[in-house]
Amino acid sequence: MTLSLRTYSRVTKKGQITIPSKLRKEFRLTAGKTVSFESSRQGILIKPIHDIMDSAGALAKCARRDMVKKDLLESRKKPFR
Repeated sequence: MTLSLRTYSRVTKKGQITIPSKLRKEFRLTAGKTVSFESSRQGILIKPIHDIMDSAGALAKCARRDMVKKDLLESRKKPFR
């Protein structure tokens, strides 16, 4: 993470800015990604928002779909309390 990187961008008439390519690469900001804007004492803080769909399949190596389904159906047969 580069903390001392200082770059500049102009604000367009529509309020748009260009995030420098070095920062886009560092924070994996590609077309269609969502970011949040927060007001802070230092100014505006822009944070990437991670989409749950980006994580889809990340835990696939932990269990097979058929085993998860079987366990879920078995747990539904047990009494709640």
